[in-house]
Amino acid sequence: MRGPFTRAATKAGFILATLGLATTAATTTAAAQPAQEIDRETVVLPLSGTFGALFSEPIDITGSVRVRVVTDPEPGGGGTARVTSTLLNTTGIGEVSGDSYRFVGSDTNEVTYPPGPVTPLTFRPTFFKVFPPGPVVPPNPILPPHPVQPVIVDVSLAPDGAIEGISARVDPGLFDNP
Repeated sequence: MRGPFTRAATKAGFILATLGLATTAATTTAAAQPAQEIDRETVVLPLSGTFGALFSEPIDITGSVRVRVVTDPEPGGGGTARVTSTLLNTTGIGEVSGDSYRFVGSDTNEVTYPPGPVTPLTFRPTFFKVFPPGPVVPPNPILPPHPVQPVIVDVSLAPDGAIEGISARVDPGLFDNP
């Protein structure tokens, strides 16, 4: 009767030893590759400057933009950056007409970035320019919101995907805007 119990104990010991080795090997593999961490940062940046758009008067803008950046690095380097920009209390005055404008909206841009230092990732989020005219008297119709890109957002990343800096500025009109 000792034979079957000895064989069972030997098999059980072999199985436990095998599982112990598999667990140790998995732990060693996981420790060899450092965990890639998602980095998040949200900032509110002031905006002040003259926005120049195609076929439109220059507009002096004041307000702020909230920028949220989330980076998701890949194990071999590089990764994905998701940037959400939201205008806060942003208004403008037309330099020619003196009319008031409001700029509203939120836009999310996502881009993959390569391994190595990344300086900077540049985004041009799309917002809406609202022209609130005075009384509705022909020929002065109510104009719907117009999509524009009045802000340029720059994000600097370290090689491991850590966020090193976020900045925003008013587009002076060096690029075509709708």
